[in-house]
Amino acid sequence: MTEITVEPQASGVKLIRISGDLDAMGSQVIETPFVQAIGERTARVIVDLSSVGFISSSGMALLLVKGKTLRSGGGDLCVAAPNARVLEVFALAGFHEIFDVYQTVEEALAAMG
Repeated sequence: MTEITVEPQASGVKLIRISGDLDAMGSQVIETPFVQAIGERTARVIVDLSSVGFISSSGMALLLVKGKTLRSGGGDLCVAAPNARVLEVFALAGFHEIFDVYQTVEEALAAMG
């Protein structure tokens, strides 16, 4: 079961933690809560993927569309703590050229803080 939790930070950054698989079904399950969690298009968002075991094109599309929406509104989205499997998918898709990807949530918080 794919789940999402939101942890607003004192700096104003929204830390969104996703657990489970971001395949077609998982992406569909979290899309509405993800959009609600982001809120304003000016939001600065860190997506913690440390508990995501697998990501498909559906999960990639979700992050890409929401990230572009934020950027167009003056916000930003970065990704933190993807496992080796997810990181490989990101590399193949050229995601490093689109989003900042950090090894840890702490690094992402320091960069966006």
